[in-house]
Amino acid sequence: MKHPLLPLLCWAVGLASCGNPAPRAIDAALLQRLRQAAPTPVQAPAAPLLDTAMTYRVPTSGITDQDISGLCWYYSTCNILRAEVMQREGWKDFYFSQTYGQFYDLLEKSNRFLENVLEYRKEGMDSRMNTWLFNKPFGDGGHFMNAAHLIDKYGIVPAEAMPATFYTTDDRDLMKAVRRLMRKWGLVLRESRTPQEDKAAALEDVWKLLTATLGTPPEEFVFQGERYTPQSFRDRFVPHRMEEDYVVFMNDPTLPYGRRYAIRDSRNCVEYAPWTFVNAPMEVINQMGINSLRGNKMFYISADTDKQGLAEAGVYDLSLAGLDTLAGIDLRMSKEEMIRSVESTSLHAMAVAGVRTHGEAPAAWLIENSFGTRRGADGFVVMSASWMDTYLFRQVVEKTFVSEEWLQIARTRPTDLPSWHPGY
Repeated sequence: MKHPLLPLLCWAVGLASCGNPAPRAIDAALLQRLRQAAPTPVQAPAAPLLDTAMTYRVPTSGITDQDISGLCWYYSTCNILRAEVMQREGWKDFYFSQTYGQFYDLLEKSNRFLENVLEYRKEGMDSRMNTWLFNKPFGDGGHFMNAAHLIDKYGIVPAEAMPATFYTTDDRDLMKAVRRLMRKWGLVLRESRTPQEDKAAALEDVWKLLTATLGTPPEEFVFQGERYTPQSFRDRFVPHRMEEDYVVFMNDPTLPYGRRYAIRDSRNCVEYAPWTFVNAPMEVINQMGINSLRGNKMFYISADTDKQGLAEAGVYDLSLAGLDTLAGIDLRMSKEEMIRSVESTSLHAMAVAGVRTHGEAPAAWLIENSFGTRRGADGFVVMSASWMDTYLFRQVVEKTFVSEEWLQIARTRPTDLPSWHPGY
């Protein structure tokens, strides 16, 4: 049995054999050693050129612009769908309304937050769940299944039926206001004796805020001389069962491959299931992506676009030099190490429009971005295959391009992962 004074003695003498050593300051000897360390810079290779020539490319036209909003996930989902619409209808130009999806996403996220507050209100404010909830009730970010749920529940509308406002593309003040509303009403609900009445009052405030900033969602509208509801427009122009026609894949080497996982509290609409993914190696994910583009269908991805890229030039390549080259230090980490240490996270969603192959393997991917024409080649950027292998997180493809082996895995019961899992 340990002596009760042993931890104190260990701290006093800093003995490593007792467990963790006592903290050591940067002393004169260590500082002298650091001063003698000089950079040994390495010659940086030339930056790769932006080459948009592809083996397989899905025809599309026009570029959307999310500006400084976090709605890339909804833009990218709509970009995949609008490419299909334009091909099928023979249109040269067409856009869905992102504002319509943004409105209902924030309304649904508000409802989900308030429901979570009610579920966990008997726990202390310092519990893991309540700390996570109130620290950031929600953001404007999301993923493909968030968009799928919104389209399934509320339909979808063309851009002219609910045009963009200032707060569509710059939602910083809107997000601050809605999060403050949630924290305010969250505290009320924790003590409420009439929780559902108070929740309804909170959502009334959210509705007022959203209509003041984004406008009122249309219940009916006229498009090309025909009258539609958002649901009938969806049924006419987006003939997909959004929850059933696609499979979400992840490349997460911190988890076993060939298994299905669910992210707790990841949905925006509380009545839908949390989003799930099948964890797969990159060679499988790459092949499904090639299959999709061969089939003339774009697909959705999300990746860490903050790494080894020239955003304005539209080039993402592992050969791009960084500060490690300037300083002569080694910043290399495996993908597993980057995810486990939260060095790399899924930052941005995009639509893949083409691939250049070398034999049967991908060499580079053509990406339809959502930052207008100011980045890359008229809004399209190129990611090398090695960059994609390193920084891709999620890929969503139609089931028709997925092998039966992986479809069977997608039907299995998922393993739950916590809401605060670092990769999601």
